[in-house]
Amino acid sequence: MKELWRQQPFRMYWLGMFLSGLGDQFGWMGLTWFVMKKTGSSAAMGGVVLAYMLPAVFAGLVAGVLLDRFDRRKLIVLDNVARGLIFLALVTLLQVDHVPLFWVYVLIVMAGTLSPLSTAGAQTLLPRLVADKGHLIKANGLMESQWQIHYMFGPALAGVLIGLIGEANVLLIDALSFFACALCFWRLPKERTKSALPESAAQPAQIGQFLHSLFTDMKTGYRYLFGKKQMVALVLFTFLFNMSYGPIEVALPLYANQELPGGSVALGMLWSSLAVGALLGSLFFSTISWRIPLGVTLAGIIVLWGMTTMPLALFSRLEVAMIAMALAGFSFSPYNIMYRSYLQREVPDALLGRVMTSIRTITGTGMPAGAAVSGVLIPALGVQGLFGAAAAVCIVCGLAAFRVLRDLDKPSLAVEERGD
Repeated sequence: MKELWRQQPFRMYWLGMFLSGLGDQFGWMGLTWFVMKKTGSSAAMGGVVLAYMLPAVFAGLVAGVLLDRFDRRKLIVLDNVARGLIFLALVTLLQVDHVPLFWVYVLIVMAGTLSPLSTAGAQTLLPRLVADKGHLIKANGLMESQWQIHYMFGPALAGVLIGLIGEANVLLIDALSFFACALCFWRLPKERTKSALPESAAQPAQIGQFLHSLFTDMKTGYRYLFGKKQMVALVLFTFLFNMSYGPIEVALPLYANQELPGGSVALGMLWSSLAVGALLGSLFFSTISWRIPLGVTLAGIIVLWGMTTMPLALFSRLEVAMIAMALAGFSFSPYNIMYRSYLQREVPDALLGRVMTSIRTITGTGMPAGAAVSGVLIPALGVQGLFGAAAAVCIVCGLAAFRVLRDLDKPSLAVEERGD
């Protein structure tokens, strides 16, 4: 670890990502709380999630190509400066008595469209900042721990700050974190990469060549995916699993505000409980030798998510809700480890980037789709009714997955293989 901290580029990278990630927690909490207070509409809250997440999924296809062809450091700086300005504009809108929700959505869509430049760009930039490639696993471990810290403490701290200084000032903190992240990345060493589009990139022929290669890469990924029956089934159930998470994003702020004492503070505690459970689940899963077949394990995780979130539909007590969220986090944390490891093992390395990006356009729409549907259903079912319906559907999907995914990977997947 000391070797990494001695490297100034890694320290700047770590600090920039830490400030940006913490600001993201503040921004998301402030934005959802603002929309809930100003509109009182569950459909509007679902629309906020959809407006940010959905553009990010599809923009990721283009972002991946740009990051491979241009200076990643400059693209990340550009993204953070642009999103910082967007969130400053959102803060300005919060000062208006009757906020035009249309413009809020426009700004959120813009921010979501830009976000893959940093989320994907930071992952691709890290290997270039670690001088000794033998330390790359440690570097990724430090970054993973950073995200867990964000999820554990960010929402709770944001909830307290919303109560003290208001959601507008919390969003202002998020905007400033983007500028701080941009400064950190600007101080990183310049890349020596050749752009696929030179200075004369404005020429129509070269722009056409760029678009043609982009669409070719997209088709290659989809062609491989839909040629694998079991992989398509896994992607489908992952989409449904992600969709079952959507109600949590939309209904949890309403649940904390309407059913629990504490308001925004209670909401932060619930999100932190989910993060603590996920961290403990990851640590536990990494210490055991897992021998249950892959498909059975993934199906079981889907069922467990439905069972552990069901108490939210039955009780209106903060301590019960916190335990439920912690157990839900503990149960689902191994899913992405096993799911991604299966794809990395089955897909040829030469196609992995394109296939993973193509799959992301499918599975990544699950959560925003679930959030949008939840916003429409809450007036009819109520917040707790929605939790109950989502949990029941998740359990049914998990039971179906036991049959469909049982032959996904007959040999057991050892934890050591997943770690590699």
